[in-house]
Amino acid sequence: MRQPEVWGHGSIVIFFIIVAILVFGPLLMGVPSPPGIPLLLVFPVVLAAIMIFLIAFSN
Repeated sequence: MRQPEVWGHGSIVIFFIIVAILVFGPLLMGVPSPPGIPLLLVFPVVLAAIMIFLIAFSN
């Protein structure tokens, strides 16, 4: 019996997006300083969007 695929197309795309953010994000940050409130709010919003995307398209 064939095993179900664990990594779908959406999971692979999101994985590469996260890798790109982790690789190229520090290059765009510039001078080190404490992050502002808008930047701090970006992380939970992006993580929530990724979770919703993965849950919605995994069915």
